[in-house]
Amino acid sequence: MSSIHPPALLRRQTQTVTSISLSTISDIQKLLRTAGEIALSRRVTAKVHLKSDMTPFTDIELDMEALILPFLRERFPDYQILSEENGTQGPVKPAVWALDPIDGTKIFLNGLPTWGVSLGSIVNGRPALGFFYMPVTHDFYWGGEGFGAFLNDKPLPLGIEHDLDDPLSFLAIPSNGHRYFEFDYPRLRCFGSTAAHCCYVAQGAATGALLRRVNLWDLAGVLPILSQAGVQVEYYSQGAFSPEPYLNGGKIKEEILVAREPILGKMRRLIRRK
Repeated sequence: MSSIHPPALLRRQTQTVTSISLSTISDIQKLLRTAGEIALSRRVTAKVHLKSDMTPFTDIELDMEALILPFLRERFPDYQILSEENGTQGPVKPAVWALDPIDGTKIFLNGLPTWGVSLGSIVNGRPALGFFYMPVTHDFYWGGEGFGAFLNDKPLPLGIEHDLDDPLSFLAIPSNGHRYFEFDYPRLRCFGSTAAHCCYVAQGAATGALLRRVNLWDLAGVLPILSQAGVQVEYYSQGAFSPEPYLNGGKIKEEILVAREPILGKMRRLIRRK
């Protein structure tokens, strides 16, 4: 499959906050696609280990990082690198790449489709460029300042946004969300991947998402996509989410709401902490 460059985008190579060319974007897309296909081909032979918090990781993710991280170091020497399996690498810098080789590890290991490779950059505290590739479905979400947001070659959103009252609408929530919140809403879904939940909101399929206990590597790949698709990312207690305090890889302790206005306000009234 060739790299994804919408025709309109090829005609307007807008200068972006990242100063990254379409050629480099194409190289990143090819790399993430290769990494994703490697993961897909090796799933049944994955060696599974448990972290201290009892979440699983695999030898495949380590090999994916071994493929992607050298590329980032070579092509972006002025960037700090943050990855789920290797942590923070290098001194603190104003530009950061954050990588989650498999967002949705449990879903991946269970043979389900809603997992993917997530990579995003934060420049001067702002989401700059992000990618999320889902190998099973071949859905490639990406976006950035000056470029817009896309699912493959289609601009986001796809024109299928739903209000909360629409029978096709749903909220994407964590699998354990019911333990911590009461939901005064009938249509809740969990797909097992923070990045997938966010991309479904950007796409317009999900009306909103509640995120809980995530790290920056879970979000960095989708923050630019959400921003360019007109989606707000706020703390549950209100206030815009900023990635800057979490560049060291620390856990984001407060829950996050992801939706377009005016859905955010409605979501707060429908989701109550226990």
